[in-house]
Amino acid sequence: MISILPTFAVENGKIKDGEILSLADCVGIAINNSPIIKKYEYNLQVAKSNVGIAKSAYFPTLGAGVGIYQEYNSNKFSDNTSSARELPSAGVYLQQLIWDFGKTNSLIKMERFYKLAAEYEFMDSICNTIYNVKMKYFNVLNTKAILEVEKTNELLNEKNVERTKQLYESGQKNQIDYIDAKVFLSDAKMRVSDAENKYDIALADLTNAMYSAYAPDFEVEKLYTFNFNDTFIPDYIKGDLPDKNIKNVALKTKVEMNEESQLKILPFNLKEAYDLAFRNSPDLWVLETTVNAMKQALIYAKRQYYPVITGNVGYNYLNAREYSNHDFNMYIDMTASLNIKQLKHEIDKAQANVNLAENDVYEFKQNLYFEVKRCFLNVDKNEDQIYIAKQQAQEALEDFNLANRRYEEGKTDYIALQQARKNYNDAKLLYVRMLYEYNLSLADLEIAMHYHLDDLHAQAEHALHYHYSEILDKLESAIHCDHREEEESEHPYKEGKENDL
Repeated sequence: MISILPTFAVENGKIKDGEILSLADCVGIAINNSPIIKKYEYNLQVAKSNVGIAKSAYFPTLGAGVGIYQEYNSNKFSDNTSSARELPSAGVYLQQLIWDFGKTNSLIKMERFYKLAAEYEFMDSICNTIYNVKMKYFNVLNTKAILEVEKTNELLNEKNVERTKQLYESGQKNQIDYIDAKVFLSDAKMRVSDAENKYDIALADLTNAMYSAYAPDFEVEKLYTFNFNDTFIPDYIKGDLPDKNIKNVALKTKVEMNEESQLKILPFNLKEAYDLAFRNSPDLWVLETTVNAMKQALIYAKRQYYPVITGNVGYNYLNAREYSNHDFNMYIDMTASLNIKQLKHEIDKAQANVNLAENDVYEFKQNLYFEVKRCFLNVDKNEDQIYIAKQQAQEALEDFNLANRRYEEGKTDYIALQQARKNYNDAKLLYVRMLYEYNLSLADLEIAMHYHLDDLHAQAEHALHYHYSEILDKLESAIHCDHREEEESEHPYKEGKENDL
């Protein structure tokens, strides 16, 4: 079994030239570099600030001002017909909200719910980043396996060209067999070129998912659920391979013949999967907290006409040339205003927003139910089809070995030989595709349920240079990364099924 637990081989999110990265390494790099996670982290900071702004209504307001006081007098009873003077003035005051009958309290609660939603979105961005990296990582393994199959096919066709040339020159076969062999070899070379290109693109997509532009060349480790090795080698070319290992000409790696991919035992059944999904989904949490926030907004709207009681303490100074005025004041003020039509429509709007938010929750729960069911059934289907595809590849290999021997003995024609070779190659590609789809279906089920079967969030905690340990602990607890091994032992789902693929 190949471990995919965090190895911390990559330091500071930097990829070294020629490095072999595990899935955990790729996840750590992506989380460290992701601008999407940073965006939701900044949104969380904004939400925290909004809570503080809402609370500030309960804090006193300090004000001060200076100015020029202009005075104009007609002075009708004086010798002068009029007089004007400019007098300097200054003042300070302290204003405190005493009570507004719960309006500010509703606003604070609303902002707290929005902050909670921002936390859930931040958590969800981590899960989505892991999911995106997994999908790209699986595609690298898929294209790498396809390239291995196509290289074997190329080698098979090269050997066939050599053989048919000798048989043609000795008069045992027709020239058309030799020409067809060269045509099939050209097609095999084209398929290898196409497979190499898709493998390079898959690596580029994975690099993009890690947000690591200008990264040097690297390779990835295999997973125990996707550990494909081309062990379906015809007798015809086994002598060209060293020892018991298969040499991959394109990737220059050796893989052991006895290594096999394995199924992942799910620690839950379908009914438990529904419950876990409804309990774990950050998207559902966001919608539910939005409902609570909208309810607080409705309460706030209904209290708009309630009076506001404030207290003021102030001091004013006025310099009036011959004498100065000093004014100390303290008072309590209660104000209220009401526009009945405006209030009615604001309440109606707030109620409609509550209804919309509740409808979004209902719609999401419906979609989540069927999404979990679809993903779970796909995992089941792919598990069954992997065994079928593997058996088909083995049977196609035996059929090709038989057809190849019969061709050499002159008991069958070249068309039957090439059909057997095509069936053999297609069967191996089908097996690779089923391994790929199986791993994709596991990732789809994980993201639908937000129940991660691999503890990759431990890597996230080390990768985040902005630390939210409380949120990460909440994420770990919610998606059951902790005690995963105990859960698997307690839920031996599909216990009777074979483990090797």
